Amino acid sequence: MKIRATMLIAFMAVLLNVPAFAAPPLVDLDAYVRQTMQQWQVPGMAVAVVKDGKVVLARGYGVRELGKPGKVDADTLFDIGSNTKSFTAAALGTLVSAGKLGWDAHVVDHISDFRLRSPYVTQELTLRDLLSHRSGYCDPDMWYTSDASDVIRRMRYQKPDYAFRAHFCYNNIMYLTAARFIPAVTGESWDHYVATNLFKPLAMNRTVTTDAEVAASSDVAAPHGMVDGKPAVIRRYWAHNMDLMAAVGGINSSANDMSHWLLMLLADGKYDGKTVLDKAIVTAMETPQIPVPTDSGVGREIAAWMPGGDSYSYGLGLLMNEYAGHKLVWHAGDIDGMASAMVMVPDQQLGVVVLTNMTESGSRFGVVMHILQQYLQQPADDVGATLFAQTQKAEAAAKLAEKKLAATRKPDSRSPLPLVDYAGKYADSYNGAADVTLENGHLVLRLDNPDFVGDLRHWHDDTFRVSWRYRYYGDSYVSFGQDLSGVVDKLSLPQIPLHFERAKTSTETAQ
Repeated sequence: MKIRATMLIAFMAVLLNVPAFAAPPLVDLDAYVRQTMQQWQVPGMAVAVVKDGKVVLARGYGVRELGKPGKVDADTLFDIGSNTKSFTAAALGTLVSAGKLGWDAHVVDHISDFRLRSPYVTQELTLRDLLSHRSGYCDPDMWYTSDASDVIRRMRYQKPDYAFRAHFCYNNIMYLTAARFIPAVTGESWDHYVATNLFKPLAMNRTVTTDAEVAASSDVAAPHGMVDGKPAVIRRYWAHNMDLMAAVGGINSSANDMSHWLLMLLADGKYDGKTVLDKAIVTAMETPQIPVPTDSGVGREIAAWMPGGDSYSYGLGLLMNEYAGHKLVWHAGDIDGMASAMVMVPDQQLGVVVLTNMTESGSRFGVVMHILQQYLQQPADDVGATLFAQTQKAEAAAKLAEKKLAATRKPDSRSPLPLVDYAGKYADSYNGAADVTLENGHLVLRLDNPDFVGDLRHWHDDTFRVSWRYRYYGDSYVSFGQDLSGVVDKLSLPQIPLHFERAKTSTETAQ
């Protein structure tokens, strides 16, 4: 009887085209997730897995907020960060399907005030270029420290980093620009259009895009980050104007809702028997538009996150590479206090999404790869642990560099000029404004983004150490420059980097 039972199992395995005695996937997922969360100090995580047109797992782990009892579940809202970009690309794709727009539509034909430093690129830049990060302009430094309402205008002052369409270079502001096509063509806001044309037909009933909607929602994860060496609740990213950035990284969604997004993309645009996106749009999103070099910058980070294969490329809001002989289609999302990953294996009808409420890189990809390795029957390789070791090494190197920098400080150094001489207004057409004031016996620096207010303490010569009052940003250095007459006329933050010239007074201008 035992022999016959074994033969029957093997025969059924052949009929079903599955390996005999294969261990069921995900048997140790809970233990692995908890181990990884502990290692990375992640308070909460949500995971969803879809396979062959069905949701096979949607689960929450940990807590929504440190120090509070609320548990993460499959409906908990997380900011998905740059995974928003696939939604923006898809929303624009619906306009392409409707014949109202083309992927190769020129930006200036729809957004008349758009300008770049290069007149040629300004005229030739297309929607496809915006969505595939091939403009030649990398993510600008002022993106983080400036007010979002002005960053598109300031792009005209940025120098290109590469030749047009010659090199992949990630740029959030190009997606901000792409989102402006929607009101230009439809008269609707990006928020309303995405909710109506994507969230509603996909039954993503909890997914929202605005701060007001997040505030009105229950079961919401709080953002966390490392503050002075310890995990802590931090502010929502650019809480003063996040709504302006929503098309880049502001969608808040859940594991359950994101599983619907995966199912639709894996089904060539169909969900619950209805077409949400034309197949041609899904195909376009998942078709390489430009290679992603992995020898520097964000490309090296991408290759570390999703190992396997030598070829990485970017489509329209989605990344692609090979793993174990399979095409992977994916994206990551990082925003202050949140990190996410979304991965699909189309030929296996497999999709995974991981959402976390901690600023970090490794835990989400550790979980993703753990799941993929089981489904694709690959040897166990703890990618999360590898990334953690790399992170620890990088942090140790940063501490060593800081220690070496401290050793260069001149003993008993004093400011070469009275503090009042450094006070004043500084500006740059590209970087915006920096205001230095003398308050209670020390200098205070304020940048355009109100989160960047810092107290300056003299370091040596014309360099000051700035302690940002929002401690999540830690400490930086500010260096002032003097002209030939000894007047302070420059300010720079080399670590960001940002550079400003002292603004002339009305009297100086008249002279």
